Amino acid sequence: MGRLFKRWGYNMVASSGPLIQSKEPKPQMGKLGPSASKQGKEGAKPKESTVADIVIQSLQKEAPQLDARKYAGYLGYMEKQGKVKIVKMHNTVFILQPKGNGNVDVHTATIEPLNTVVQRWKVLPNTLKQLGYKHLTSYSENPAIKKVAEQSGIPVKISQSQRMVGNKMVPTIQYDMDL
Repeated sequence: MGRLFKRWGYNMVASSGPLIQSKEPKPQMGKLGPSASKQGKEGAKPKESTVADIVIQSLQKEAPQLDARKYAGYLGYMEKQGKVKIVKMHNTVFILQPKGNGNVDVHTATIEPLNTVVQRWKVLPNTLKQLGYKHLTSYSENPAIKKVAEQSGIPVKISQSQRMVGNKMVPTIQYDMDL
């Protein structure tokens, strides 16, 4: 895994090695309208973080038992292999895992407040349609994500499920939506 992940804004020499900020521009696929992009004070914009920083900080908060840097490096590798796609909307990252037949699994990593994440989720279905997807599925053990789905107003079906996390089955909330 000693590949360079410049697209992520970092040169990663080894999964446990130091991360060095790159000068390359950050890729962005998702766009928000002008009203949704204003946060806090009028015209004030929070500092944009790299995809790797967002993933690392989000994982450190949500799953501190995981090696967040190693996971971010692995995501960079998976993206390079074409197994995942990354959609970055300001300081929220959607990790898309295509499943075939227009289906996609979506995972969210963010360092933004809950109300801002709700705005990002409102935009996501149109972004996914533009990318050619027809159905999204997402899973989370975090009940706050259920609040995001409900507050976004998007027509998502929410159900209880279980999935394998590590080597054990855990209760999970599943989100499904036709695009």
